[in-house]
Amino acid sequence: MPDRTYFSGRCVLLVFGVLLLTGCTTMSAYPERPRVSLVSIQPKDMTLLEQRYALQLRILNPNETAIPVEGLSYTLEINGREFAYGVSRQAVSIPPFGEALLDVDVVSNLLNVMQQVQEMSGSQQASLQYRLSGKISLSNSLLKLPFDYHGALKYKPAHTAAP
Repeated sequence: MPDRTYFSGRCVLLVFGVLLLTGCTTMSAYPERPRVSLVSIQPKDMTLLEQRYALQLRILNPNETAIPVEGLSYTLEINGREFAYGVSRQAVSIPPFGEALLDVDVVSNLLNVMQQVQEMSGSQQASLQYRLSGKISLSNSLLKLPFDYHGALKYKPAHTAAP
């Protein structure tokens, strides 16, 4: 009678080997990270405790292989603090050296918004620093492609009148 432990160990090694080879193949197909940038942000639904915003993201593929996006998860930070987060199951194939625009939603809560407003009211900065980061899930792999984008939104600070 064959040893069950030996058989189980071989199965685990085989599965691990397949996953490792799939991961190496995926990583070599995408030597450069996709570039994901924020195109626009618009208020969508506002309730007392939760706010939803519509984002438009531009995904650039700097690789020689198409990126089959199955979905993505992302976080939007403003001035170093988490402002909103979201996920999307929107599937798109980004051609080699091509780009795609994705319309996605993010969710924020009242506490995040109030903290940002409080920080902005005491600041004389003329811009907000933001960071968009997350991971792209691929339809042909278990691995995810990370992205991280920094930018600034310019605005006119409110001036307070001197007494």
